[in-house]
Amino acid sequence: MTNDIKMKIQIGTIPENEYYNYRLDVIFDSYKWDLQANDQSTISDKVVLLNQETINFLAKSAVALYNETMAMEEVIKKRPDLMLKMGISPTMADALFNCQYNQKEHLRLMRFDYHPTKAGWKISEVNSDVPAGYPEASILPQLAEKYFPKYQKSVDTGKMLVDGFLRIAPANSHIAYLHDTQTVEDYQILHFIGDMLKKHGHEPIYMSPADLKWEDNEAINAGAIMRYYPVEWLEYEEGADWLSFINTKTPSCNHPTALLTQSKRLPLIWDELKLDLPFWKQLLPETKCLNDVKNDNGWILKPAFGRVGEGINIPKAVSKVEDSLIRQAAKDHPNQWVMQKMFESLPIEGLHLSLGVFVIDGKFAGLYGRTSKLPRIDSEASEVPVLVKKESL
Repeated sequence: MTNDIKMKIQIGTIPENEYYNYRLDVIFDSYKWDLQANDQSTISDKVVLLNQETINFLAKSAVALYNETMAMEEVIKKRPDLMLKMGISPTMADALFNCQYNQKEHLRLMRFDYHPTKAGWKISEVNSDVPAGYPEASILPQLAEKYFPKYQKSVDTGKMLVDGFLRIAPANSHIAYLHDTQTVEDYQILHFIGDMLKKHGHEPIYMSPADLKWEDNEAINAGAIMRYYPVEWLEYEEGADWLSFINTKTPSCNHPTALLTQSKRLPLIWDELKLDLPFWKQLLPETKCLNDVKNDNGWILKPAFGRVGEGINIPKAVSKVEDSLIRQAAKDHPNQWVMQKMFESLPIEGLHLSLGVFVIDGKFAGLYGRTSKLPRIDSEASEVPVLVKKESL
């Protein structure tokens, strides 16, 4: 894809006289209860409009990335030495190496973050372990459709998640939804899926990982687990039986082996995997160890297990103080950081854009957008629905 990318993405605006009602619908129908990130509203009046060619590219390339990622997981699972190189702790690496599991008994969810750049589409990462955004990918497009009659939502992420759970969970069983119980954001994300599955006879239990009890690696009183709590945190969560999570016999989304491809240091071991990874190598910017970059001009630092844009020192998007703190943290713990070649984000109508493209069990599962006035898409970015032009128009 060349520099005509800007012509294939449009930014629509919810009519000003309709925005108040739209905002209420987002709050009450789309599980968007935390309305602000500092001074930034998380509910935008913008809508991303794509044509069919663009959505086809995103869908097909994301599925290809998923397949390559699953192939990497199979190799890394047998190589604890490579896990250590990615920043996984020795204790966790040993547990993942020794765990026995059948991926077909679990639900596999990933989200690849795409960015329009002056060189075409690039990805910044895969959210392989606990990706967020499925309420935004499912309900926001449905709410925005009526304002853009020539466009429609692509795929219903929530429905695909529900269908996946109905496949792996025992009928009428309880589902354990695990999250950081101190944050509203985590709860609202899981509540969306919990309400949908409750309609199919699966009662929800919302809890901290420390509250889930186990017997012989099987969760007590839970037929399946939906985890919105990073695997690497489990090892340090007081009261959590994290080894039972690793060796779980209870169906999960995702199984903790998802950690094997969550690290941003993943490209550093590609040569040792001896796999063909054409889509990853085409779409991800060049990534190196800190010591391998002599002149960091044009490079940015990224934490191995960072999320929502945290700890990334993109010029003009971070203050001098934050940049200094990031550089010091990377200097102190270089095996927990990488340097990545910075791509030049292409603003669309003044907004920097990230499209999170979901894949569930190898199938394209919808997408949602985040926009920012700065080139770093972080916790202060606004959520935007994504619509695709109807084929008949």
